[in-house]
Amino acid sequence: MVINAMERIMKDLLDEYKNHLQLNCTCNDCLDDILALTLNKTKPRYIAKVEKITYVKAEFIDKQELTSLLVKLAECAKIVSDKPQCQSDKKEVDSNHMSYL
Repeated sequence: MVINAMERIMKDLLDEYKNHLQLNCTCNDCLDDILALTLNKTKPRYIAKVEKITYVKAEFIDKQELTSLLVKLAECAKIVSDKPQCQSDKKEVDSNHMSYL
């Protein structure tokens, strides 16, 4: 099986830093949107075995490389946080709309 190692790496980073990203919503839909958007802006790194992910992670020991990933993650988190597409946001909009009636 071929795996994009960046998916696992970015998921781990999102889990580690989500409390620092000032997100308006942390539901699974919003977190998945952040992850998907970030992965679309990140060069994929494919591996054939999950055990090999450690070799790819080792490249991000370099602070500049890690900072680059964190900047992408923060930019994508802001985009999603500014306009969440999740159900909780739609319920809130619907209830706000009802209050205007």
